[in-house]
Amino acid sequence: MALIELKGVSKVYDGGQEVRALSEVSFQVAPGEFTAIAGPSGSGKSTLLNIVGTLDAPTAGEVLFEGRPMSGLSENELADFRLRSLGFIFQAFNLIGVLTALENVEYVLVLQGAAQAERRERAREALRRVGLEAEAGRRPDLLSGGQQQRVAVARAIVHHPQVVLADEPTANLDSKTAEALLELMVELNQERGITFLFSSHDERVLSRARRILRIRDGRLQN
Repeated sequence: MALIELKGVSKVYDGGQEVRALSEVSFQVAPGEFTAIAGPSGSGKSTLLNIVGTLDAPTAGEVLFEGRPMSGLSENELADFRLRSLGFIFQAFNLIGVLTALENVEYVLVLQGAAQAERRERAREALRRVGLEAEAGRRPDLLSGGQQQRVAVARAIVHHPQVVLADEPTANLDSKTAEALLELMVELNQERGITFLFSSHDERVLSRARRILRIRDGRLQN
């Protein structure tokens, strides 16, 4: 059974003038895949990831996770699904400025109701995994862009999600930091079996993907 399946997904925004962001997109992602969504800016990559991550709903079509339609879930059920099953790496990092790196990483576990000792240990291990254990007490404004991105990765994996969705994960990174991040993502995929679905037009990223879905003007290309 596919882990993720999209059936005829379309997305139309109507802000006075109709904009069709996605048109009849269908594909499946199997457990353990390391898949990239490739395309130029404005092609629909971010919209597609947001719909897969249930942060946005399709105008038409269906998203299924392990065969279960997401459209049948309430907002609270969708929020719990995201909390338990998904990890997100946003292009803008989306770290909480008043929290330290360690607190940002463990915040997901706080929402899950994990005990303090357990979440602190798991958050430190996640930071160690991304090479930032020494920066655990620093707030985001005291970290470089590359360090902030690695905190975001640690936050995305700390709760052992089934899927990590990453939107242009190397967009704000220099070549050396980007390469290290890619190595980490590949290791997590191979060692933990985490499914990765990420958008990018960075050839460094695409060269590591085992499968590439190409999108242009909201349509998957054959």
